Amino acid sequence: MKIDCHVHAKERSACAVDCEEDMVRAAAGYGLDGLVFTDHDKYIARERVEELNKKFAPFRVFQGIEVNTAEKEEFVVIGFQEPSLEKNPGWKYADLHALVRARGGFLALAHPFRYRKELLVDIKAYPPDAIEISFSVSNQDKIKELLRLANAHPISNSDGHRVLNVGMYYSYLHSIPKDEAELAALLKKGAYDCCGMPERLKKINEEPVKLEKLVRQMIAEDRDREYYHKVTGNMPTLFDRIQRGDSILKPTLPEAKVRGKAN
Repeated sequence: MKIDCHVHAKERSACAVDCEEDMVRAAAGYGLDGLVFTDHDKYIARERVEELNKKFAPFRVFQGIEVNTAEKEEFVVIGFQEPSLEKNPGWKYADLHALVRARGGFLALAHPFRYRKELLVDIKAYPPDAIEISFSVSNQDKIKELLRLANAHPISNSDGHRVLNVGMYYSYLHSIPKDEAELAALLKKGAYDCCGMPERLKKINEEPVKLEKLVRQMIAEDRDREYYHKVTGNMPTLFDRIQRGDSILKPTLPEAKVRGKAN
């Protein structure tokens, strides 16, 4: 089963461009079998999940959440619904870790080093189940060290906020889960392969190549992030990343090697 476990929709995430149904249609069109809506500090309603599963069957939609901790790191949580994760955003990571462990859920560190060069939570003391490796080509060696330190599984998700990106990275599950609890159990065991869509990623990287060139030219001209935002309309965080020496290019991961019919 090909599934993207980190997807946003504009119904709940202000930073998302496209709606739930368009994200589902796009994911199915790219050959995926399912996705998990993991909006910022907000769950998709269970009733809506059931509606989408009925409308788009056999494609599968699952419920999850992306939690922004008090330390300003973000984590994908799958496997249970906890209203306090919506009502009280800004959980301390240690408390979030304890909750997920108590509820038997899955916990993944999302896009490490996206906003800064250091990690602001202690993943050695409180190891997540997985760490996303599919954010950018930058800091891949540092991410490998995080994986070793936490003894965590790598995971590839799109963090898709628009149809252009959904499913560009995905997990190829070794069996088919019937619900979020079974999905969490598979992810916790690492019973999946990290995959991507190389041809799509090649096309998607065309814009970042141009942006990186533009930002480096602006830096050479002593321009700042506000100027970049004014000229391009893009979020200045892209400027910040390139200014500190990172890249916004996407890494390439291979397509899934089909193992045969999943159970």
